[in-house]
Amino acid sequence: MMKRTWLLLVLLAVCLPAAATDMYSWTDANGVKHFSDSPPPANVSHAQKLKVKGGVTTTSNSDGDDQHKDEAAKSAGPTLAAAAGYAPDDIKRNCEIARKNLTLLDAQKPALDSYGVPLNTDVAKNHQSQVDKANQQIKLFCSN
Repeated sequence: MMKRTWLLLVLLAVCLPAAATDMYSWTDANGVKHFSDSPPPANVSHAQKLKVKGGVTTTSNSDGDDQHKDEAAKSAGPTLAAAAGYAPDDIKRNCEIARKNLTLLDAQKPALDSYGVPLNTDVAKNHQSQVDKANQQIKLFCSN
């Protein structure tokens, strides 16, 4: 029993510093989103330092930002995306893309038989999976 307690304390001591590590987020010149515990390269102009508190990630400059608080009240999705390090332009662009994808998917519904059953269930499942993904992206990136 004493060995288990000691082992638990050692593991806890090892894990705690890792949980308190600063995190950084930035988008490179190719549009790839990066997350790291190391600061971004010097040529990156729009990096964000992230805070993790109680399992919730926020940007380090959001404490006194009233506009950020108003946006959080309007919609949790875009606020979570911003807290994850997405720039406002990226959130807007991803919202537009997700809405366009859903519109395209609505226009490309799988063929149904006379009873309303899909002719090809694999195609129908794939289509529904893509619709679900587009809806999740809309929920994350769009205010309404």
